[in-house]
Amino acid sequence: MKETQKNQAFGEVLANPDFCRYVLQTVTGKKQISKIFLPEKQKEIKDPSHKVQKDVRLDVFVEDHEHNLHDLEMQVEDKQDLGRRIRYYISKCDQRYTLDKSKTYQDMNNLTIIFFCLFDPFKQGKIKYSLHWGEDFDHTIKLLTGVDVIIINSKGRPNGESKDLLGLVDLINDRPVHLNKYFDWAQKKIKELNDDSEWRDKTMDYETKLLEEKQAGMKEGMREATIVGLKKMIVVLKNLKNPYDQILHQLELSYGDQFTKKELEDFID
Repeated sequence: MKETQKNQAFGEVLANPDFCRYVLQTVTGKKQISKIFLPEKQKEIKDPSHKVQKDVRLDVFVEDHEHNLHDLEMQVEDKQDLGRRIRYYISKCDQRYTLDKSKTYQDMNNLTIIFFCLFDPFKQGKIKYSLHWGEDFDHTIKLLTGVDVIIINSKGRPNGESKDLLGLVDLINDRPVHLNKYFDWAQKKIKELNDDSEWRDKTMDYETKLLEEKQAGMKEGMREATIVGLKKMIVVLKNLKNPYDQILHQLELSYGDQFTKKELEDFID
């Protein structure tokens, strides 16, 4: 299965509440997750007030009936940034979902970040890495942040994991799983998706759209950075008591290929 298809199929099967709840129970070990609200695919978190900040698109975002939040991500390629990526995802989730203005820090929703990786980020061979904040030398000392980070390494070696978790790893690696009704359904669904030419076309269209959005975001970010530099130049030139015409002339020399004369005049004003 191609990488884009794998990501999209991952989101499709986890959008099924029963299968998603089963996966959460399997990965976290919390069998008390009895119900979840409808999972949201490709949940986008934007901050209109900070346009230059990088937006986040969560693969699958879930809230259970205890109001604990779960972000499930598929990471295909090792870009050597997993820790910082997780840090940013946590910050965006906290900013958007975990604490209302009228609440205290004690009221923050618990958040679990789960990354299903097609590589071993720590090169230790483990299938499951469970990470928390703890004291460097005394591991009994924990900082209770309410955040759990779990990384599932699909390339890991079995070492006493549950049949359910090993089955999930097999599913990620496109190996047949004959364990229970959940995997029977998931494999059937994935096959239906892969056999559906219309779905494959939509997947490729979606990948193209994401690339276009990324390129547009980069372009917008560069424009914002350029405007910041332009405004700083105006301030410096004004502080040096340069006349209006001279300031405009200097801006036209430096930025005339990016902004119209009217735009430059507006910046000066």
